[in-house]
Amino acid sequence: MIDKVTALYDKSCVCRHCQATFSTKRIRSGALTMIHRDSDFYTTFKEQSLNPILYTVNVCPVCGFAFTDQFTSKLAPWQKQIVEEHISSKWKTKNFGSIRKVPEAIVSYKLAIYAAELTNQPHSVKAGLYLRLAWLYRSQANLAQELRFIAIAVEEYEESYIHSDYRRGDKEMTEVKLLYLIGELYRRLQKFDLAIKYFGKALSFRNHTIESGIIRMAHDQWQLTREEFKEKKSEQKIG
Repeated sequence: MIDKVTALYDKSCVCRHCQATFSTKRIRSGALTMIHRDSDFYTTFKEQSLNPILYTVNVCPVCGFAFTDQFTSKLAPWQKQIVEEHISSKWKTKNFGSIRKVPEAIVSYKLAIYAAELTNQPHSVKAGLYLRLAWLYRSQANLAQELRFIAIAVEEYEESYIHSDYRRGDKEMTEVKLLYLIGELYRRLQKFDLAIKYFGKALSFRNHTIESGIIRMAHDQWQLTREEFKEKKSEQKIG
């Protein structure tokens, strides 16, 4: 059993709305042992209570503004005003800076999603929040809620692709990875025609990218999706 006390550390944060300094937990990367990675990049660790996504969101205990490291670094005056009106004026002090379990993490993501929508963060930032929220519901085996938030995430990822804002919101996101992920999320929603379309777009990069792992995944999932699509069509004919 991993010692949670040594695996977690306190990180000092400055609120991007009210500039208050507060402390939040983070996981030391050396404390993690990966067991499995799903085809949409959700990672299962040996000690699931130390999954880093539990601590992705920073929640200011003073004003209630919830944000991640991917949010724009400074809020414009109009953003500050809308946060003050819709979040801070209604906030009752609550501290999210201690050990989080899945229910607390879910609340933190919903707070961050609300803040992201209000302040018009890049589509890629909002998509990442919705997808991680879906993953938290997956960890609880709550399929209905998982699929609900995957559906919103994939719409935001599509908008991110159209507007090319994924480069702003996620330093690790590339065009081929984004196309693959959109395809995979549509596959999970059983929108197989759209999944095949986006896997095909990802595969068009096969001779123009060093991301050979993503290309292999896109090819595997493209084949899987075609098989699932055929099965669905045959079931409909029988039905």
